[in-house]
Amino acid sequence: MSGHVMKMCLSPLKSISLSARTAMALLAFALVSPAQAEDQQRYLIVSALKAETPGLERFAPIIYTGVGKVNAALGLYDAIIHYKPDLVINYGTAGAVTDTRGLNKIGTFIERDMDAREIGFQRGIAPFSGELLPQAKGIVLGTGDSFVSDSAKALDGLSIRIDLVDMEGYALWKVSQKLGVKFVSYKYTSDHADGEAPSDWETNVAKGAKAFAGLLEKEYGASSLLSE
Repeated sequence: MSGHVMKMCLSPLKSISLSARTAMALLAFALVSPAQAEDQQRYLIVSALKAETPGLERFAPIIYTGVGKVNAALGLYDAIIHYKPDLVINYGTAGAVTDTRGLNKIGTFIERDMDAREIGFQRGIAPFSGELLPQAKGIVLGTGDSFVSDSAKALDGLSIRIDLVDMEGYALWKVSQKLGVKFVSYKYTSDHADGEAPSDWETNVAKGAKAFAGLLEKEYGASSLLSE
């Protein structure tokens, strides 16, 4: 059989093989995509205060935990048990330590006020937990039970860059990790963690809610939990 005839005979087989692969790829896409879309739609929003989320209730159920790490952990734990969401989206305001502005997705979470250096542990690490400070990836959020108006003093001794400070984010991330629920956090820079921080927060909180609403419309849509 000549090479020309062999090519002619093999060509249909190649077409069949490619068609089969295409069909399999389309089938896999059809099977996976709805589940992924559903996961993205079944989400909760968690925030500390109602004042931070005007108009956002049209997107998803909103859990208000109150201020501080303990309140945040208890509030989100109860909400996850009740709603069983596939995704938790934390939104809130934060003070900027570095030149970080606007709405930012958090990449690394630190418990900034955990301080056991007197017994030989790095600041930011719970004693005897076996944990280490993570590498700084993306925007680094330092969470603690204090409103920061002097960042140099408040963060002294932390051997990791801190970009933003808040009072709930780390606790919310920790609870979500423990319960195996996907978690993302967005923080709007409301102030610069200095002497003007209290007045700046009140002025900028509404701007943050508007920016976050735009992100929800673009990337998440309405949560199906609203109709369940």
